[in-house]
Amino acid sequence: MKKVKKLICLMMVFSLCTTAFFSLPMSDVHALGKQGKVKPLATILLVPLDDRPANIYFPQHIGKAAGIDVLIPPREKLGYFTSPGDGEAIGEWLLEQGDHADAFVISVSMLAYGGLIASRTGIQSYEKAVENVQIIKNIREKYPDKPIYVYDTIQRLAVTAISDEYLEYYNEVREWAILYDKVVNLGMEEGRERLEELQRTIPPHVLEDYLNARARNHQINQLLVDWVDEGIIDFLILAQDDAAEYGLHRAEREVLVNKIEQLQVQDRAFVFPGADEIDAVLVARFVNQLLKQSPAFYVEYAGIHGSEWIAPFEDTTFDYNVEKHILAAGGTIVENQEDADIYLLLNTPSDNRPEDINKLVNRIKELIDLNKQVAIGDVIEVNRSEAVFVEMLLEQIDVTKLLAYSGWNTAGNTLGITIGHAASRYTFLEQTSGMGVPQYLHAAKAHYEFLLHRFAKDDGYKNVVHPRARNFIQSIGGSEWDLGDHYDEVNGFVQEQLKSETENYFEHFAGKEVYIGSRGNKDFYATISKLEDVHVKLPWPRIFEAELEPILILE
Repeated sequence: MKKVKKLICLMMVFSLCTTAFFSLPMSDVHALGKQGKVKPLATILLVPLDDRPANIYFPQHIGKAAGIDVLIPPREKLGYFTSPGDGEAIGEWLLEQGDHADAFVISVSMLAYGGLIASRTGIQSYEKAVENVQIIKNIREKYPDKPIYVYDTIQRLAVTAISDEYLEYYNEVREWAILYDKVVNLGMEEGRERLEELQRTIPPHVLEDYLNARARNHQINQLLVDWVDEGIIDFLILAQDDAAEYGLHRAEREVLVNKIEQLQVQDRAFVFPGADEIDAVLVARFVNQLLKQSPAFYVEYAGIHGSEWIAPFEDTTFDYNVEKHILAAGGTIVENQEDADIYLLLNTPSDNRPEDINKLVNRIKELIDLNKQVAIGDVIEVNRSEAVFVEMLLEQIDVTKLLAYSGWNTAGNTLGITIGHAASRYTFLEQTSGMGVPQYLHAAKAHYEFLLHRFAKDDGYKNVVHPRARNFIQSIGGSEWDLGDHYDEVNGFVQEQLKSETENYFEHFAGKEVYIGSRGNKDFYATISKLEDVHVKLPWPRIFEAELEPILILE
């Protein structure tokens, strides 16, 4: 931490040297910013879960929105789709680049096995996995004062749907794992006949591989908890991948939670539902540690209270997941809204949608009119925004006033993205060290790009373009889970459609004057003047996710 404090002091000196920028027109400052790289407050070396946008673009932009650079290994080391990354080479990269880092965020799924999909197979041996993760101990020895945040997953119930054939196993293995826990582990008789039927139906090699992967991963997760106790890992998240109330994961989770409690490391090792959002959460945690902040969240549920709801694909009540995500990001929860820094509004299920949506939008408007910081977790739908809610939100609210929004994938994924973005951005805006306009502008650009991305991706792609792409694939005789020779054709279709949708969402950002930061008693603003470019690409040969990177000009 001494080096981190020194870094902040150096940044204060750097910002004093940029005082001349305050007398420049914003257009000149913008032009200057395009010509030269803005010095980051700090740099994180990130080993992502895999090479999908959620694990690279999301944490990188959340970091940039707080003035932090998030660097990843060369893409070729991360693997691609079902081809695993090179954990050994990634470990070498960490050590080679460690001198340039102020913190490390490491996915053990990537480091040990080659990524999330590879972690669900038994191909990698336990011995090789342990060998790969030893690099974490080497980093601690070499950099004793640099934060090391680590995360892994508790394996989900299902196998990966990498083809239409495997999609059948996806459902069957998931059902088998749930029934096995009920019938064999808990002695429930209901479902025994179906369990025996599934055991005859699912190919033996599929179940064997599935169980081998589970056993290996569980051993590694227990090792990571030991390393927290030994001070090798500063903070650990064991994220429960897609699950349910019952399943093979339940016993694994109990073992890990008990071990954490026995070692008394509950403040440094968390277990909660999620996976793809953890990079974003840990980036926010470092921002808060670096700038010595802990934003206070006031949580409101628009529908059912989190204590009364278990979200789809999760195994705990939702309020538990909310609490753990906030604490993991370096924040706190307050009971009195007057004490709040950030209002976290969660769009949960309810019986009267039109009325409750209207109440939620009115509440958001009320808070924004009071100049409160509002973050929205749109968790009611799986893998998409609630279209009616977003439509009303865009009609009635200046969404550039929002601190964060997400509606992507599971409730835990949505939570982490929303909370990570909100905590990171809030803490940056509250910092008191003082910076030059180029730094503020650089961070604001990333913030508004990510905010636009969230609406265009979670609503525009998932509710509009994705269904169209599915119909298009069916019309050409392809598979949405394995595009094969149809990739270029489908990719072109998605590019055209999603670029158009993003341009439509940009209309709600265009021309808006936005706050970018303060120095002393002076506040600085910029205008979102142009959508300069929109990068769209299917990262894998399927349509479940899409790269979407809008480029804005602020001046």
